[in-house]
Amino acid sequence: MGKNKKKAAYSKREEERANRIVKGLFIGLIVLALIIMVGYAVNA
Repeated sequence: MGKNKKKAAYSKREEERANRIVKGLFIGLIVLALIIMVGYAVNA
């Protein structure tokens, strides 16, 4: 039983890490899109 509990905690930690990476990726993409838009606006 202890082994199963440890596995569940580990997978939960992995899931949280994956969620954080995905969130960071989306924020990065949004920032990149804003920078590109501002760049086009300045050049236009």
